[in-house]
Amino acid sequence: MYKVETRVEFEAAHRLFDVATYSEECRNNIHGHSYKVTFVVGGELNDAGMVIDFKLLKKIIRENIEEPYDHSCILKGDDPLVKQTLENCKKVHVVDENPTAEWMSRNYFYIVKEALINNGISNCRVLECRVQETEHNIAIYTEE
Repeated sequence: MYKVETRVEFEAAHRLFDVATYSEECRNNIHGHSYKVTFVVGGELNDAGMVIDFKLLKKIIRENIEEPYDHSCILKGDDPLVKQTLENCKKVHVVDENPTAEWMSRNYFYIVKEALINNGISNCRVLECRVQETEHNIAIYTEE
């Protein structure tokens, strides 16, 4: 199997609501990160001798991850700040779980997996999604 890797970067805010195990700074404040999201895609070579054209892969990731999430706020649905944030901000994602880096890596993995299928790409699949939240903290999702 061949593998290729590419990365997008964007800014986003989130809050990890109502779980005592998170640090106070993450629980009590909407805060942002400069996210670096890396995808590893693998499979057999296509007729052009590639797993996938990097330009096409980047386009899929930009349209499905970078553009929707860049400069957005991601909040758990039961967070009391949701209503006010929706009323006052343009890009808000309300999700079922706390928007941790782990949640993002799994969520983004499946978004891109579906986008590859929807674009008729059958020779390769998403193997891994890494979400780097800070210089030293990275969450990784792979299917078993």
